[in-house]
This record gives sequence, structure tokens and C-alpha cells, in this order.
Amino acid sequence: MAGRMRLSETIALIRATWRYPGWAVVAKAFFIFMIAFGAPLTMPFVYPEVMKEFGWTLTQATLIYTYKSLTGAVMAIFIIGPLVDRIGLKTVLIGAMVAECIGLASFLFVNSLWSYYVTGFLIGIGQAAVIICLRLLVSRWFTRNIGLAVGISVIGTSFGGVIFPIITSQLIPLYGWRTAFACLSLGILFISIPMALFTKFNPSEADVLPEAVKTAESVTSERLRAADLGIDFRTMLRQHAFWLIALATFLSALIDQALFQHSIYYLTNEIGLSRTVAASAWSLTFLIGIGAKFLAGMTFDRFSVKGVAGWNLLLGVAILLALPVQGIFTAIVFTTMLGLAHGGLVVDGPVVSKHVYGPGLMNRLLPILAGFNTMGSAFGPVVLANFYDRTGTYLVGFTVFISLTVVAALLMWRVTPTYLLRLRALQGESGPNPPTAGIRPRADWR
Repeated sequence: MAGRMRLSETIALIRATWRYPGWAVVAKAFFIFMIAFGAPLTMPFVYPEVMKEFGWTLTQATLIYTYKSLTGAVMAIFIIGPLVDRIGLKTVLIGAMVAECIGLASFLFVNSLWSYYVTGFLIGIGQAAVIICLRLLVSRWFTRNIGLAVGISVIGTSFGGVIFPIITSQLIPLYGWRTAFACLSLGILFISIPMALFTKFNPSEADVLPEAVKTAESVTSERLRAADLGIDFRTMLRQHAFWLIALATFLSALIDQALFQHSIYYLTNEIGLSRTVAASAWSLTFLIGIGAKFLAGMTFDRFSVKGVAGWNLLLGVAILLALPVQGIFTAIVFTTMLGLAHGGLVVDGPVVSKHVYGPGLMNRLLPILAGFNTMGSAFGPVVLANFYDRTGTYLVGFTVFISLTVVAALLMWRVTPTYLLRLRALQGESGPNPPTAGIRPRADWR
């Protein structure tokens, strides 16, 4: 009943603020996510093809994802944040999508292991920047409903995950895996890039205030600035909370992407399902993720980092449900839980960043956390593949990863959403008193 009331309140909020231009930005981010981030999600379909054609091991085949993710991690931690400050968010996003197009088209020329990995490098440059830039874009337009807004926008990845695996699984038998993956670049080139060109990336305080007023009528521009912690970037890096968040983010991504990247191979080679049946079950993961992102957005807005911590445990449940898979029904149960867990954890970065540190450090903090996420994504698939290559089974790797989900949840549970508590206190909402030592207001947060 409480959940239904919360959903009704959220729908009423969207209806009341539908004229707010931030929702148009969310809609555009949705479609860009669907195409520019959704297309490269079909990477697991290339693994069986290159293993069959070149005789590579599973570890060699999945290393493309590792190199792609490591490239994205380096971009996120060291390059994207400063680059956004220097040349602007729109320029970085468009450049990232161009890199993705080149990377996907480069599959046409893969004839060796090194050329295979080069495509991963190019896609990694683009895909990491796409998700960071779109999250930053949506985060700039929302304060109190950032979880809901980001959740709605990243539902686009779920639609992409439903559509593109089915398209790819049909294109590969008809045209071969090289042409199939090259064709995925066309949507980015002709839809996503033009859409980004006609989006407002830098809202003013006057632009974002209506959304804050609708969610908390006592909010003014001055109070929004007063709630900011006012710490600088170097001070943040020395804080215990930052490293708790970073490590929890790394571990959850490691587990999440290990499961995702191995799902097709696990269902086809380990369980014996056909490629079409496995693709259908895997697509269900993204379909479930549509509702999961919406639900997680509302949950994180209400419970903040504690909600994120609890959501991490769903990854462990997904692993447990993978163990008894024997046919299509149990495969659907597994992919349903995986979709629920993954869908929520796609939303957590902007929520944790803004709830803990506020908008003043978003340009630098969100890319760094995305970098830790990407590093976890890079190591997860190859670590699980290494367990499999050494033991001939997924059981040992699954057991280790279940314990890591508990560690990730405990780390995130210890984090305090300082900025959110300060904002609530300034609005006279009930809750614990926020920390006040060493706080000074910041100027422009963009």
C-alpha cells in the first residue's frame, strides 16, 4: 500500500511539473541512451563468433570488454571531468558518440587479436563518456528528484538492451558478425548525434529552481547554495566517505558486469540453450530493467545511500538463481532477477554523488565514480572467465562473487548523505542534524 501511494505521488509530481524543461532533457537522454549506449551492450554476441573463427579461449574473447572498460576507466578518472570543464559537456558527448561509431565500424577490419582489441579501445573511449555525460546532463536539471529523473533516462538502455540483442542475433547469421556490429553504428550517427546537437546542456539557477520549488516550496536559490558543502576537490579525495563509495562502486560493477558478460555463454554452453532462446531470456533482463530503473529511482530518492546499499544485495540473489538453471523457465527467473539488480545499480552514481557531496563537485566526482565503475566492469568478466578456464565450471567464481556483494553493501551502508541532510534541514524537514564544520557556500556549480 505504501509503495502504491509513493508511486501515485511520483506520477502526480510528474504531471504537475510536465512543463518543466528538464523533462524534455530527460526524454532526449532516454533516446540517446537507447541507441548510443544500448548498441554496444550486444558485445557478448561476438564472443562465440570469434572463438569459433579464430580458436581463441573464452578469456581471450572477453578481454575486449576488459580493454574497453579499462579505456573507459582511464577516460572517466583522468580525462572526462577536466575535459568537460574545458570544452563543455555537449562537445565531449558528441565526440564520444563519434568514437563509438568508428569503433563499431572497425569490426569490419578485425582479422587478429590486436585488431579485435583496438575496436574495444575505441568503443571504450566513447561508451564511458556517453553514460557520464548523459548522467551529468540530467543531474544538472534536477535536485530532489534526481533518482527518478536519471532512472527514467537510463530506461533507454533497457529498451536498447531489448531491441539490439534481437537485431544482432538475426543480423549475424545473415551478414556475419563483422557487418552486424558495424551496422549498429548507423543509429548513433543519424539519430543520437543530431539529437544531442539540439539539447540545452547548461541550465541556469532560474531554470532549475521550479523543479526544486515543486518538491520543496521553501527552497530558494540562496538556500540551494547554502546547502552545498563547499569543500574542494582535493579535500573530497581525502575523505573516508569518498573511498567507501568508490570501493563499493568498483565491487558492485565487477559483479554486475561479470554476470552480464557471461550470461549468453553460460546459458548456451553451460546450460545448453539455443542462441535464440538465450537471446530472448537475456533481452528479458533489459525489459525488467525498465521497471527496475524507475523503481530504483524512487527508492534512492527516498532512502538515499541506504537504498543503494540494499540494492547491491540483489546481485547476490541473482547469482544464487543462476546456479539451478536447467531450462528456459529457470533461465527466465535468473535473468529477471539480474535485470532487477542491474537496472537499479545503473541509477546509483548520480544519486550518491549529489546526496553526499551536492552539485558543486558533480563535474569531477561523477566521472571518477564512473571510472571506478568501469574498472570493476573491466575486471569482473575476465576474473570470472579465469575461474571458468581454470576449473571448467562457474561454481567457484559464483561463490566468490556472492561474498563480494555483501562486502559492497556493507561499505555503502556506512556512507552518510551529508548534502541531502543539509538540504532537508534548511527546508525544515525532519531528520538528523547535518554536519556543519568547515562548510562554506560555493558559487556556480556548473
